[in-house]
Amino acid sequence: MPDKHQAVIEILVSVKTITRLKHGCMHCEIYEEYGNGQEILYIEKWQTKEDMYNHIRSNLYLRVLNAIELGNKPPEVCFHEDSETMGIGLIEAIRVESTVEQD
Repeated sequence: MPDKHQAVIEILVSVKTITRLKHGCMHCEIYEEYGNGQEILYIEKWQTKEDMYNHIRSNLYLRVLNAIELGNKPPEVCFHEDSETMGIGLIEAIRVESTVEQD
């Protein structure tokens, strides 16, 4: 569905523009695959784990999650830290922790 694909791209571009200006953001890019799959690769690189966690807790990051919801298939989410790689469970853990702290 091209309309959903375009909506995802527009959301991620809006996030990228703001994210690049955030403290600790070293890199934020979007890559698209053309052809049948039309897969999207969204990459962020942060100076510290704390900077990344703060970003994931932010309302801005909700846009990334909304873009994921629009996808045609489940996302492949990876967080690389030195020799460790984590998945979407890290987002859930950070956001749940944030909700508990706000209460």
